[in-house]
Amino acid sequence: MRVAVIGLALLAGACGGPRTTDDPAAQNVIDATSKGIPAKVAAGTCNDKPDFVPIYKEAKIISCASGDVAVTGKHSGTVIYTDFASPSTILTWSKQQALAQGLSLRIEDGRSFTAGDGDRRTLRVSAESATAVTNVTVNWGVAK
Repeated sequence: MRVAVIGLALLAGACGGPRTTDDPAAQNVIDATSKGIPAKVAAGTCNDKPDFVPIYKEAKIISCASGDVAVTGKHSGTVIYTDFASPSTILTWSKQQALAQGLSLRIEDGRSFTAGDGDRRTLRVSAESATAVTNVTVNWGVAK
């Protein structure tokens, strides 16, 4: 009973007011959803993921990481997600997004593709079927 009372108090306290959280991740989700990005996508994306990195609309983000790579001189990252769309649907859509961002397709093998803008921006997207979902890995790099 005590837990229910505390839960209701927290719920009531969250209503109204200009800001209900000081959590930066939650604020990012609120900002992204106000722009039409699904909350489950906004919650799992990297804060510094470049605009040219395609994430399918119904994606469930599993992992997202990025950092500077001294060997390549790039800021690089990886996003891993699942989706219910087929691998070919996700790859076709991702290629269209890459082309729309000014990247040129480089290598395609039916399960993945690479694209880039010289050495300034690089992208690799791979998609494979799993049980009831498609597993997608997106690798990206940006020259510093």
